[in-house]
Amino acid sequence: MNSETCFHCALPIPSGCNLTVDIEGERRPVCCPGCKAVAELIRDTGLSRYYELRDLPDPGVGRPPEEAAEWSVFDGDDMLAAFTEASGDNREATIYVGGMYCSACSWLIETTMSKQPGIESAEINPITHRLRLTFPAEGASLSAYLARLADLGYQPQPLSPESTARPEVVEQRTALKRLLVASLGMMQVMMFAVGLYAMDYQGIDPDMQHFLRLVSFFVTTPVVFYSAKPFFTSAWRGVVGKKPGMDLPVSIAVGAAYAASVYATFTRGEAVWFDSVTMFVFFLTLGRFLEMRARHRSIDRSAALSSLLPNTATRLDETAHSVVPVSQLRKDDRVLIRAGEPIPADGLLASGSTSVDEALLTGEPRPQAKAVGDELSAGSVNLDGMIEMTVTQTGSDTTLGTISILSERARYARPAFVTLADRIASYIVVALLVVATGVATFWYFADPDRAFVITLSVLVVTCPCALALATPAAFAAAGSRMSQLRLLVTNGNAIEALSRATLAMFDKTGTLTNGMPRITSVLVVDNNFTEMDCRLVAAALEHASTHPLARAFAMQDELPSVTSHEVVVGQGIKGIIDGNEWRIGSAAFVGGAAGPSEEIATHVLLGVDGSVVAWFALEDELRHDAGETLREVRRLGLRTALVSGDNQLAVDEVAAKLEITDAHAECTPEDKLAIIKAAQERGERVVMIGDGINDAPVLAGADTSIAPAHGALLAQTSADVIMLGESLEPMTTAIAMSRKTMRIVRQNLAWAIVYNAVALPLAAAGYVPPWAAAIGMSASSLIVVLNALRLNRFE
Repeated sequence: MNSETCFHCALPIPSGCNLTVDIEGERRPVCCPGCKAVAELIRDTGLSRYYELRDLPDPGVGRPPEEAAEWSVFDGDDMLAAFTEASGDNREATIYVGGMYCSACSWLIETTMSKQPGIESAEINPITHRLRLTFPAEGASLSAYLARLADLGYQPQPLSPESTARPEVVEQRTALKRLLVASLGMMQVMMFAVGLYAMDYQGIDPDMQHFLRLVSFFVTTPVVFYSAKPFFTSAWRGVVGKKPGMDLPVSIAVGAAYAASVYATFTRGEAVWFDSVTMFVFFLTLGRFLEMRARHRSIDRSAALSSLLPNTATRLDETAHSVVPVSQLRKDDRVLIRAGEPIPADGLLASGSTSVDEALLTGEPRPQAKAVGDELSAGSVNLDGMIEMTVTQTGSDTTLGTISILSERARYARPAFVTLADRIASYIVVALLVVATGVATFWYFADPDRAFVITLSVLVVTCPCALALATPAAFAAAGSRMSQLRLLVTNGNAIEALSRATLAMFDKTGTLTNGMPRITSVLVVDNNFTEMDCRLVAAALEHASTHPLARAFAMQDELPSVTSHEVVVGQGIKGIIDGNEWRIGSAAFVGGAAGPSEEIATHVLLGVDGSVVAWFALEDELRHDAGETLREVRRLGLRTALVSGDNQLAVDEVAAKLEITDAHAECTPEDKLAIIKAAQERGERVVMIGDGINDAPVLAGADTSIAPAHGALLAQTSADVIMLGESLEPMTTAIAMSRKTMRIVRQNLAWAIVYNAVALPLAAAGYVPPWAAAIGMSASSLIVVLNALRLNRFE
């Protein structure tokens, strides 16, 4: 390392800095007192060899932080409960160690921490950078261990137990172990099988043949009883539940081939099929593993979203601030967030200004500027200044939490198409067992010596694995990819319905427009009230509404008290203020005449006791990509229509800009539903794109529905597919992806049917040996899964 860079962290040495440290008798330059202290700590603990083992660090890695963290907070009972697990008389903590960059770091950390007082074990995973510490529940200090890691120049971050023990990770690790055992077993047994097959033609010593069979037996046994265990378990569960699945013929074939081979081995029979057994199990396990990974991709996204939240937050009290677990934050808490820190909960910016990164939440790559009063979403990252935030939602009620809940709901939604495929596969299993019994009976009388081998081949070659995987593998891959493309599928049947859609029917406000309307003018027609009076009453009434137009009336002033608040969907809102019934909404609802006919703006009336008090004119700009999205929808072959509760002029203007010829204005929810029903009676398959909250009955009446939604409104959205972010473009992605998904499902089903139709007669006629049957069946399953996984590359 040259003399102009720090020996410890590789940063340039500042001019005028003459600090050095003695390492192995040589004076080494360092850039600051912190690096000097860390280097001396490593030297004094006898770990100087670290500098010989390490790779050259990136500049700055390993340098201690300028300000020491308040590690003592982690010794509190609440923090220990949040970040450690009890294990007998000990506690276990998992710590993410930031700043690791080579294997020497792992050696340094593990060696140093093992020597700390009270530490019973310290194990670090150099791949995930996670350190697992075991220490006594009494008399040990988690803060001391964290401080020692910080002293070494790393950035420790305790992890909650929930983030370290995800069930899908355990499932994946177990499946990977089974796959590894099956692959190693198959390779070894195939090597022995080559010798056995070759010696069958050239002659073989009986003792050598018996030896190779014995070795094959010992290698195959763990493959059958460990790697193939899920097949036997599933088959038995199906038999007990009287719902035989595709694992039943698999288990019969594997068990019968293994048992017959063991018998032949110890009785020195004519043939063994250990090679077929291991090959069969390996390829089946590989197919199941790939299908499982497709399912887990959606879980991985949920886990990635969950990991956006910090473990702790700095809560501001009246006189001081304290570091607390995020789970202890409550509504109206005031939180301090420094630059670079993730936002721990939903809230309103109370002090300062900044920009935030919301890319993983909304897909928007550009930082979003935020000023006092703006909404902040949990999981987004504060990029610039130090800010203070007032918490409005925590935990599962946040935007991030809602996205995770919706993703979870989507994972458990089973499309009718998948359920039908499962039911068909179950009947096919029974039919195949009947066919196999018939084949066995025929060959028993025709050629008893070949009956077992041919029946085994029939069972293996016709296993309906490909048929059973054809649909769920494609839907799992599609759901995972759609979530990556900012689309949450909450109804399992949405993909199939979208693929068949012929008519896209759009709502206007909040769908084709930005959903951020503004009041352009106020016309007061009752001299007893001022414009400010009308604005305050309107804001009070609209305060409880989730309709996009309600945002235009929001005010920071103190609002009148409203009782008997009632939202009349599609018409307006009414409530009692100072003993009088006030209404805001459409002309028919409030009791006034229609708005000025020459104005294009949306009109909202305010009235009291049946008399009109004021007119509000509102305007909302079209989404920037609305025109391009509708052109793409038409290019995909769908017709477009517009249904809106707005006035005719406003609707006609939007329809003209977007080239929509079928436009309906001044529609109530009942009118919209009638329009959808009429289209369906004409043979159209309707996808409704609208407000998933206020138009819930309308969306339910369509064949499928899509809604743009974000923020707190996510939890209330009832659409089948939810688009995250401010763009309409994901809608065309959803349609195109759905069509490709169903195309792949049809390809998979066609392949599975053709394969079984060809393979069954050949196997029954005795032309397919067991090893070829294993390859054919496994290959058909792999083709189906790999074909489905092509959806992961959809753009």
